[in-house]
Amino acid sequence: MDNNEGGVLAQESLDAELAAVHVSQETISVWAAEAALSVEGVIAIGMHNAAQKKGRRPRVDTKAYGVRVTEDAAAGYTVDIYLVVRFGAKIPEVAWNVQKRVTQGLKEASDIKLKEVNIHIQGVKAD
Repeated sequence: MDNNEGGVLAQESLDAELAAVHVSQETISVWAAEAALSVEGVIAIGMHNAAQKKGRRPRVDTKAYGVRVTEDAAAGYTVDIYLVVRFGAKIPEVAWNVQKRVTQGLKEASDIKLKEVNIHIQGVKAD
C-alpha cells in the first residue's frame, strides 16, 4: 500500500465523521431568526406560544424564543417563525420573503432537511 492510499482512506473517514455532525435545534433557531430579521419589513422576532405559556422572557443575547424548530426524523425539520412587521408593509410579501430567505439560508448553512417553514405574524408596529 502506498502512502497516498492511506491518506485517501483517512480523508474519507474524516469526511464521513464530519458528515455525521448534528446541528442543534437552537442553532437552527438562531440562523432562522437572523435570516428573518434581514428581510425588509420585519421589525422584530416575536415569541412563540409555548415560551409565552412558560412565562419565559427572551434573553438579550438570543432571538431563538421567536422561532420553534421541531424535527421529524423521516420528513425533516419544521421551522415556525413568529414576527412583528413594520406598519405599512405588505404582510403577504414580507412573509413570502422571510420564508424564502430562511429556507435558502438554512440550506446554505447546513445540509439539514427542511419539511416546511411557517411564518406567523404576531403584530404590526410603527417604526
